[in-house]
Amino acid sequence: MALLPSILSSEQVELRRWSPEFAPSMLLAIEESITELRRWMPWAMEMPTEEGLSDVLEQGHVRFQADSDWEYALFEHSSDEVVGCAGIHRTEQPKRFEIGYWVRTSRTGLGVATSATRTLTAAVFEHIEEAEQVIIAMDRANAASASIPRKLGFELIGTEDREIVTEGHTGQGFVWALDRPKP
Repeated sequence: MALLPSILSSEQVELRRWSPEFAPSMLLAIEESITELRRWMPWAMEMPTEEGLSDVLEQGHVRFQADSDWEYALFEHSSDEVVGCAGIHRTEQPKRFEIGYWVRTSRTGLGVATSATRTLTAAVFEHIEEAEQVIIAMDRANAASASIPRKLGFELIGTEDREIVTEGHTGQGFVWALDRPKP
């Protein structure tokens, strides 16, 4: 049994563990957002096919069960549409976990990523006993993404050199961290 629940709920979205059955609705969100996604996400350099996306979702499903990564599709409460994805990833430091996210273009600026990230951060500390810190990293130029950890009380702990793999990347990134709350 996986460490994290298959479904989490936030103020705006229900986070559902990746499943191949989500491919058609996720593809619609990606199609709408592909221009923005290409600026930041290496996987978006080419528009995925439904079959390819189904395979990726199946692999994510397996990694979730193996407790190596926990990826969720974000389903909007009001419409039940996929409005993005968010996940928790293990890092090279066993007590540190990283959160990543993207939001459908028509839902950016509405607090969706903030809501999902708040929920994932709480889930890490509630369900992963060894977790001492959650980080969020992004390119310096991704101002929208950088606003989220700030809103949630993460501290900017440094900058890092990053490989430039998309048109939006600058080669410099921010790393934000939040430590496990003291009992």
